[in-house]
Amino acid sequence: MTSSAYVAGQGQAGARSARRLERRRLLFWLLPPVAWFTVFMLIPYGMLLYTSLGHVDDMRFIPGFSFDNFIRVFTVDPYLGVIIKSARIGVMTAILSAIVAYPLAFYIAFHVRSARAKFLLYLLVIVPWWASYLVKAYAWKTILGSGGILNATLQGIGLTDGPVRLFLYNEFSVVLTLTYIFTPFAVLSIYAQLERIPTSLIEAARNLGADGWTIFRRIILPISVPGMVAGAIITFSLAFGDFVAPVLVGGPDSVMISNVVINLLGVAFDWPMAAAIGVVIIALGLLLISASGWLEEKTQTRF
Repeated sequence: MTSSAYVAGQGQAGARSARRLERRRLLFWLLPPVAWFTVFMLIPYGMLLYTSLGHVDDMRFIPGFSFDNFIRVFTVDPYLGVIIKSARIGVMTAILSAIVAYPLAFYIAFHVRSARAKFLLYLLVIVPWWASYLVKAYAWKTILGSGGILNATLQGIGLTDGPVRLFLYNEFSVVLTLTYIFTPFAVLSIYAQLERIPTSLIEAARNLGADGWTIFRRIILPISVPGMVAGAIITFSLAFGDFVAPVLVGGPDSVMISNVVINLLGVAFDWPMAAAIGVVIIALGLLLISASGWLEEKTQTRF
């Protein structure tokens, strides 16, 4: 073997060794996330689907391969109606959260110059998360109740002669409570997107003669769409799956799908039906995320 052939062979061996080492490193870094995804996502979802295809006989789970539970979700009362009601409450919560959150996020991003002031406002948005969910829900029950602050104020200024019972135990009270609780998620999502807008872009638009409304409509609003979509998805998902607020402030007419699932698991012991509803909700979430991605892409292309 000549020296050149020996050197070439050594080079190829070294390259193969480097590739094996690179593959091992890649496997080492991929193993934890793949294991996490498998244990906490694939296996639970697989068990959920497996359970949804079975049925219950004398309070015993019988495995099977039937889509009867999914058919019941869309044909038997009250499942479909409750899903639609939960989606409606989730949409209203997402819209109201965006309406409340956008001006605050816009003010923090563009009108607060001091870094310390921005931090304090940011902290004030986060602080409500430190309080218990139940405490915040009970607070709104106290505010909206017949003996609450709102009714006391209305009676004090003479607008009503007695307590108004329309503020509590209906969809209005549920949406209001959920909007208050989940609005910080929308604020942070929108603010994070607005903070990415370079000031040089806005200054260039001003130098070209654009007024404030044109800058907002042609630059700020289109760029902030991903943050608005992300905030809407978060608030919708959280509101859609909430089960505490309907119990505390919603009353019997504001039962949401999570309350139905809890009853199926704990009272009716119909685990397959509860699992089928869970699969439908997950599919709805995936559809929503796909639709939001398409909408975001179209919006960005349009503007």
